[in-house]
This record gives sequence, structure tokens and C-alpha cells, in this order.
Amino acid sequence: MGTEKSIIEKYIDLDELEYNENTLKFLRKKLDDFTINIFRQVVNENRNHRGLVKTRLDDYHNMRKKYDSAFLMLEAQGFIEKKEDGTATPYYITIRGRQLGTLLSEERRKLEEEQ
Repeated sequence: MGTEKSIIEKYIDLDELEYNENTLKFLRKKLDDFTINIFRQVVNENRNHRGLVKTRLDDYHNMRKKYDSAFLMLEAQGFIEKKEDGTATPYYITIRGRQLGTLLSEERRKLEEEQ
């Protein structure tokens, strides 16, 4: 019984894992403006309690490779996740995505202060 308890105590819910500040800044540097724009669209849809379905984006079919690359990068870095919903696959922000959103807001605020 003692071994079972220590296993449970060591369990970490990876969906709740947060990045430290240096890791977050490093991963943010890897994102281009297009990918950041996609991230912001996911955030906006999440504010309405809906996920963003990439195939419903206006120019998705014309720029499919670029969109797929951006979504893949954001998902691989843990900022967004997709959840099957019938025939649609909406993307939602994760706890790490909220961290990125905060960092981007700080960057934008600092940029506006400098101008």
C-alpha cells in the first residue's frame, strides 16, 4: 500500500504543466508573426467559449501549408490543443497558452510605451 501512495504522489498532470519564464521566452522566439496571429485568433475564439476550427478560416484552402505549419508549431509547443467534436476539430488554448498570451500582452504594452 505504501508503494501505491508514493506513485500517486509522484504523478504529475502534464496538461497542467507550466513553463518557467526562460523556457516561455525561448519558445516565443521561435514563433513568427503569422503563427502569433493564429494564436491570437485561437485566444479570441476561446473568449467566446468556442474553439477555432482551422478549416473555417477565410483563406485556409489557399494557404493550407502555412496554416498547418502554424497550428502544428503551436500544438507541439503546448500552447494549443485540439479536441475532437464530431466532424470538426476545434483548437483551444492550454494553460501554457495562457502564459504565452500574458507574455505577448506584456510585449505589446512595452512596445506601445516606447512609441
